[in-house]
Amino acid sequence: MWSSSMAVVAASEPVRHPLHAAQPAAAPDEMLLAVEIPAGSSIKYEIGGDGLIRVDRFLSMPMAYPANYGSIPRTLGGDGDPLDALVLTRVPLHPGTLIAFRPIGYLKMLDGGERDEKIIGVPTERIDPSYADIRDLSDLPEIERRRIEAFFRVYKDLAQGGNLVQLEGFANALEARSLIERSLQSFSRAAVD
Repeated sequence: MWSSSMAVVAASEPVRHPLHAAQPAAAPDEMLLAVEIPAGSSIKYEIGGDGLIRVDRFLSMPMAYPANYGSIPRTLGGDGDPLDALVLTRVPLHPGTLIAFRPIGYLKMLDGGERDEKIIGVPTERIDPSYADIRDLSDLPEIERRRIEAFFRVYKDLAQGGNLVQLEGFANALEARSLIERSLQSFSRAAVD
């Protein structure tokens, strides 16, 4: 439905890139995630360099992402890409959505020999107060941690040419915030160079 308050974007104007979104002043305690893949999806979407969302591939295993998955804007991880994150929500989020979340830990992972940590978070209390008591991975039901770990253990098993994935356990909320802080600094240094 059209509204006079809707902005018109000309075809020649660039698409605003979700990975350029500024992080909240409360970072790394609260962060933004640019959702690429909704919880429950078996399709791997990616946000391209132009900010558009594309289908990267269909998962080769009969499984689905255990939480909303995407990239944290203005971060640079050990693999040279923005940090990856999963945000648990009561319903799946649309690709391209930005959600404010609270980091509660991360999955330690190597993908093809490169560090590829997966930050795990929950919506901030302002967005969904039902997660208010979850401050650390230890507050999550163990079955949720096991689902996340099981997904990343096998999600590339049948893919041709897929990298070997190694899981090395979980880190807590304090360690997640420290990792995020380092990745924010890495991004800032790279942006200056």
